[in-house]
Amino acid sequence: MQGASQLLGFRQRDMRLKWKHLRHPLRTAILAGRVAAMHLDLRRFGNSSRRHFRGDPRFDLENVSHGFAPRVSDLIDDDPQVLERICASYNKAVRDSQDAPKAFQSTDWWQQIRQERLGPVMRALETCDILTLGGMYRNFFRDVCSTGLISVPYGMTSAFFGGNMRDIHRRYYLGDALYRIDHWATQTDSRFALRDLTGPEIGNPFGILIDGTLVRTGSPYQHYCALRIREHLASDADTVAEIGGGYGGMAYYLLRDHAGVKYLNFDVPESIALASYYLLKAFPHLNLLLYGEKEIARADVVLLPLFEMEKVQHESIDITFSSHAMSDLSDKSMSDYLKVIARFTKSCFFYIGNRRAAESISNLAAQKRYPYRLVETRTSGWHAHTHSDASEIECLYRVSGHVRTTVEYAGSGLAQATRIL
Repeated sequence: MQGASQLLGFRQRDMRLKWKHLRHPLRTAILAGRVAAMHLDLRRFGNSSRRHFRGDPRFDLENVSHGFAPRVSDLIDDDPQVLERICASYNKAVRDSQDAPKAFQSTDWWQQIRQERLGPVMRALETCDILTLGGMYRNFFRDVCSTGLISVPYGMTSAFFGGNMRDIHRRYYLGDALYRIDHWATQTDSRFALRDLTGPEIGNPFGILIDGTLVRTGSPYQHYCALRIREHLASDADTVAEIGGGYGGMAYYLLRDHAGVKYLNFDVPESIALASYYLLKAFPHLNLLLYGEKEIARADVVLLPLFEMEKVQHESIDITFSSHAMSDLSDKSMSDYLKVIARFTKSCFFYIGNRRAAESISNLAAQKRYPYRLVETRTSGWHAHTHSDASEIECLYRVSGHVRTTVEYAGSGLAQATRIL
């Protein structure tokens, strides 16, 4: 996922006063003010959550402590071939992205994430440093290599992973997690048990532990998205494309619960690399095709950089899905995305993100006469408990008729890939 607002809780720099700030009084004062406001918000929400869940046995701070316990083996996984595949695919994607249209390159937001946090993992990928890369990926839920993809409240990584967590932080995290679990239950009409949120212990996940079930950060939302997608598929043999699939959290539930569904993910190279690791480890029985690899007899999952969207065959995707990844696109880039999506999607486009981008989709579709028909709109309430002004929305568009283009796709590697899905 390459674009989303700080509203989603994506990891930011730890806001701690350091020696260098003492040499800049104004900067120090501004930072101190932000730290004070952040702690006030933490305390307010933690206390309101304690009142809201009073008498609820789930509101036990030990559920957080147990949920944050390490879940990574001290033994080195025997997966050098997996990591070598990922490195080869990543480096080809980075090289080829230099000639890609601007619309399908990383956003300014992701460029900033790269510069500030992803240097170590990018170097490991570029140099095929298997030992270093394996160490990062086996711990990716808690490592900076997943910056922008894993939700840590306020970006306070040291507070949550530095040892003994303070009660102020445990209350905040527990309240946030329980609100999301309850929202998931409401949105799914309580049709599922908590254990349905169980996921693999790949990447040293964290969350809250309730009745023996680890509810990973983000898992209620990911499970919900997978369910919503399935509702609009004609059969389990249909093909789903996701734009900005992050580390593969939604894809895990979709592939786990709906055997036979074919899945494509388009994202920036760093996210595709991590998603490749997660899904290869989670589904060793499935055939995964990475960018730059030779055609195989049958692919269940295809993981590709964003610019490969232009090469997807006409009407080869049943439903296209994007959660927040398109929210930060400029109107020009959004128009280019919509044109491509309309060409390769034969059923519907399911968008979740901010309301401004949804309005942009509708306006651009009308202006450019792209074949999108809005058939369903829902307010997305996944952050309403912490941000009452959250402007998030779900939109389902029917795609009828297809945008044509003069580009020849038949000889591309992706055209072959979509034929064998």
